[in-house]
This record gives sequence, C-alpha cells and structure tokens, in this order.
Amino acid sequence: MNRKIERVACVGCGLIGQGWATLFAAAGYAVTMQDLSDDKLKNAGEQVSLNLKLLEDNGRLHNVTADAAFNHIQTTLILAEAVKDADYVLESVPDSYSCKKAVFKEMDALAPGDTILASSSSGLLMSEIQASLTRPERCVLVHPFLPVHLLPLVEVVGGDHTVPETVDITCRLMEKIGKTPVRLKKEVSGYIVNRLQAAILREAVDLVASGVASAEEVDQAFCSGMGMRDPFIGPLLRAHLAGDGIESFVAHYSESYRLRWDSMATWSTLSSSVREVLVNSVNDMPIVRQNSLAKIKNWRDKMLIEMLKLDLTCR
Repeated sequence: MNRKIERVACVGCGLIGQGWATLFAAAGYAVTMQDLSDDKLKNAGEQVSLNLKLLEDNGRLHNVTADAAFNHIQTTLILAEAVKDADYVLESVPDSYSCKKAVFKEMDALAPGDTILASSSSGLLMSEIQASLTRPERCVLVHPFLPVHLLPLVEVVGGDHTVPETVDITCRLMEKIGKTPVRLKKEVSGYIVNRLQAAILREAVDLVASGVASAEEVDQAFCSGMGMRDPFIGPLLRAHLAGDGIESFVAHYSESYRLRWDSMATWSTLSSSVREVLVNSVNDMPIVRQNSLAKIKNWRDKMLIEMLKLDLTCR
C-alpha cells in the first residue's frame, strides 16, 4: 500500500469536498477536485479560494500564501482523470448507500491498486460500502465536521475488510493537514459526535414542540450553560468533575438522571405537527429573522477562528 502521499483527489465538491480541498492545498498536496458539472466546480473553486483567504487573514496558513496554495488545485469532470494518479482519494458525494457504493465501485476499478479510498460519510458503515469491491482492504471512513477547514476533529473507522495499515496511514495523514483524528474501535451508525448531536437535537426539538421553551430560549440555555464548557470539557469529564470523581457521580446522581431519562423523548421520526412548530420557532429566532444564511455562516466562522486562537487542550 502506498505510504507516500503527494496527490489527493476530492470526489464530490460540495461543502465537505471544498473543505478537504482547502486543507490539502494549504498543506502543499497536489489536489484534483472532481464533480459532475462545470458550475459545481466553478462554485467549489470560488469557495476554496475564499476559505484559503480566511485562513491566511487569520494566521492559519503556514509558510504559504492563499494564492500559492490555490495553485495546487486542478479540476476535472471525469472521475478517471481525478483518481488515476491519486495516492489518496476522499469521496464526499451524497450520503446514501446507493450513491456511495456506485462511486466506490468506479473508483476501485479506476484508481491504482495501492491508492487509499476514503469516504466522508456522516453516518454510513464502511463494511456495507466496501462489501462488493475487489480491494476492500484499502477503504476507510473519514468523517469531518463543518466547516471542514476550521474544525479539527475527524472520526476514522474501517470496515470489516479494512486492514489496520489503511487506518494508520489515514490518521497520520489527517495529523499532517492539521486534523485531530479520533479512531473508533468499531463501527456504529453516526459514529461518535453525530450520535451525541442526535440525542441533544431530539431533546431540543421536543422541548420546543412540547411548549417548554422557544427555539431561541433552548439555544440560549445551551450556549450560556453547557455550551460554554463544551469546547474543552466533554460529557464524561464533566460528570467526573461534577461529582468530585466519577465514582461519586455515579453513586449520587444515578437516581436524578433516571428521572430525567424516564421523561425524555424517545421518538425517532419527526411528525408533521412537530416539524411545523420547529420550523416556525427557528425562523422566529432574532438572528434568523435579521440575517441571511450566508451572514450567519460568516459570523460562525469568525467565532470559530477566535476559538482556535485559544489553547483549550489540557491533554
């Protein structure tokens, strides 16, 4: 398997693919972006340029300018052209098994035999994607978080047929482009963060739908409470600190948490009535009423840049 990675292909150039291209170009890799139309590639190139400029303006580019990094990128509409010389391929097409299986089957046939094929899926299992491929051992899931060029975390997990070397190489590559890889011990739908997000989102939606609070009030409660410590303290360390030790926490708070868990939502499908309440309440949030989606995203990115300037790691 190819251990020296110099050329990277980004297959699918939506928000995730754009983020990957930004990071690899910034790190000096030769990048080929591939998608299905000239308009998609044009839009992707423009956004990557803006991403690189944002990094440059905020001291996040090292030993390279935004223009020089952008020169590492080329584009193509042809999948074979994108992967033929690639050492590493990152697929970011729509998150469905039918779509990803079809793309991986093509890439498996077109890419060199030692090229690693990675998926940016946000919840699917690599064991399912790789099942019918001729070289399944080189396939791995690499799940980033939006915005990809700013948030450091990436979850990495192989499938039933993935060899450990593929995961090892991937984790080292992620570190080289500034990512913080977390290696899962086994597959699970949604991986780590999206399962946590799903649990929080369901309860947030239920609080709004049940009339406990508005979307604005739920978000305010989160941001002014647990959200303030979440950047540097996870839920399990929080429990350890709250109980003066995890053993004490388990002993003293088990009954309190049982009462909460017993009364929390367990539904798995949004009803039409819940959807209506949710949409209306979110659209009524002041930040949503008063600003465009693009302006809110720009504000979010600027806030993330400021957080990245802080050293929030004690480990």
